[in-house]
Amino acid sequence: MQENRKKWVSLGVALASGISLNATAADMSHDMHFTNENITVAAAGEGEGGGVTETDLKTNDVAFLTRLGLIRGHLLVGYELYKQGQVDMAITHMKHPRDELYAGLVPSIEHRGGERFDDALSNLADKVTSKAPQAEVDEAYQQLESGIKAAEAVVKPDLKNTLQSIKDLIRTAGEEYALGVENGKLINLHEYQDAYGFTQIAKRRLEQLPEATRKESADTVKQVEGYLDELADLWPSIAPEGDVDGDASKLYGAAARIEIAALGL
Repeated sequence: MQENRKKWVSLGVALASGISLNATAADMSHDMHFTNENITVAAAGEGEGGGVTETDLKTNDVAFLTRLGLIRGHLLVGYELYKQGQVDMAITHMKHPRDELYAGLVPSIEHRGGERFDDALSNLADKVTSKAPQAEVDEAYQQLESGIKAAEAVVKPDLKNTLQSIKDLIRTAGEEYALGVENGKLINLHEYQDAYGFTQIAKRRLEQLPEATRKESADTVKQVEGYLDELADLWPSIAPEGDVDGDASKLYGAAARIEIAALGL
């Protein structure tokens, strides 16, 4: 979905943001790798996790954690929309992870000795699609969250790799936001919502750092927390009506600053 546009929007914002030449070059290389769609993913679509092969996911902790984070981001948006009574929109987000993100991840979960969460993923989608009572959806969501966290737990990343996965989530959020909001106009609600979900999961990943990991550089963690807090005003609500006073450059800029912080560790 408009992959070339995503690459050049990301690069242009990085250049305009005053990031150092070396950092921009690294970002450009990463973007071009990250946004090319991977043929092993079940269905072609947005650039979420694209360019990452099953082999990469088996060996690259950052790529593995990023893919799981993207899945969690979609589910979080769907869950919050369902709680607000936006059932039709919730359904699209609940179906998306399995179609585009989960299938290519399964071999890597098994390779790493983790447990698949197929049943929990299908169960939540079924509950939402059938418009089940909120209590049933709550339970299904919590079960799936537990399953995904168990898959994440097979990785024991240091602070640097954790921050790199957070950076990738924020950069992908920037790509989605750029497709959702243009010149203050909301032009694609689904992409706007994706960006929200990915950003929220990035924040949670930082908030839930094990204490030992946090102590690797408490100052860096606090710095990154500040970068993420500055993004809150990009989403006046999860399903706004009318204009949105936000720009993807804030997400791209935050991603670049997070990467610089991570590389300094």
